[in-house]
Amino acid sequence: MKGKMVTKILVFVFLIMAIIAIPLKTVNLGISETLLKEFIVEEKPQSLPQEDVHKEDNYTKIVISAVGDCVLGSDESYGKYGTFDEEFKKHNYDYGYFFENVKSVLEKDDLTIANLETTLTNATKRAEKEYAFKGDPSYAKILKEGSVEVVNLANNHTFDYLKEGFEDTVKALKKEGIGYFGYGYQYIMTVKGIKIGILGYTGFDNSKWTKNQIKKDIEKLRPSVDILIVSFHWGEENRYYPNKIQRDLGHFVIDEGADLVIGHHPHVLQGIEKYKDRYIAYSLGNFSFGGNRNPKDKDSIILQQIFLFNDKREIVKVEMNIIPVSISSQKDRNDYKPVILEGEEKERVLKKIEMLSKWVN
Repeated sequence: MKGKMVTKILVFVFLIMAIIAIPLKTVNLGISETLLKEFIVEEKPQSLPQEDVHKEDNYTKIVISAVGDCVLGSDESYGKYGTFDEEFKKHNYDYGYFFENVKSVLEKDDLTIANLETTLTNATKRAEKEYAFKGDPSYAKILKEGSVEVVNLANNHTFDYLKEGFEDTVKALKKEGIGYFGYGYQYIMTVKGIKIGILGYTGFDNSKWTKNQIKKDIEKLRPSVDILIVSFHWGEENRYYPNKIQRDLGHFVIDEGADLVIGHHPHVLQGIEKYKDRYIAYSLGNFSFGGNRNPKDKDSIILQQIFLFNDKREIVKVEMNIIPVSISSQKDRNDYKPVILEGEEKERVLKKIEMLSKWVN
């Protein structure tokens, strides 16, 4: 009887926590968060007024851009010299500065997705870890000015300033109309009658329990959307090749119905695999990355996935466009201002992606 009473009490506690959306842990949260928060749905109208921009013959063309790790801020314990905050101040607090070299690409697509690997908060109590990132809540305007519509929150820095930092980040994004997903949130957007749904997870294990949670989320979302994207924060830092867990989870979610898989966390580029006529981009590398003042490898890409739909809202063709970038417009340091590469540098990064992709295809 005593054992049954304890079980009932535990079930009751978990139900209460689910209702009020309190995380079970303040740091290093995982996929279990999908059970603890209500899902948020964002509905947006067609993003571009031009009728012919995304039309190809009688098909509807949807262009989705994805970029890698964005740390809009820095770790305060390492001083201010050469940091994201100092660069912002140097350029007269211009929120459009950091993305001005890539905005011409991002504003012409239908949706831009980034991994927001920081907190946007004024909280002072940080997690007990080596690196804890934060930026001013107003930095959400940088995303808006850069034409980034939605960000992933499921990563190992979202709770760098604990629950307060996480909640402040969500508030800052909401204020600027930036969508978000991960840690219990999904994102849904409608463009030209096509519904796009996004799920995000930390993918550091591929246990049966983890897969069951992802499977449930996909089964719930898939029937209501025309494009399903799954974003994973996974892999090993500074490794150019995906590990077995990445490959297993990538294949698994496509088997379950995903149309695109995008990955981040290694801070360098990894290959792109075509699996069952769908793409898995294992790591997009860094992008506007305030977490390192001068990374050795500044190569990155804007990954564009192009979907063609017939009049029955069925995907008839999937194409990929890779736009090579450097995460800095300066070669000798990081100014956190990605720039599109041209000429020999463009060809070099394209060949790099081709070489890395041979290993996974």
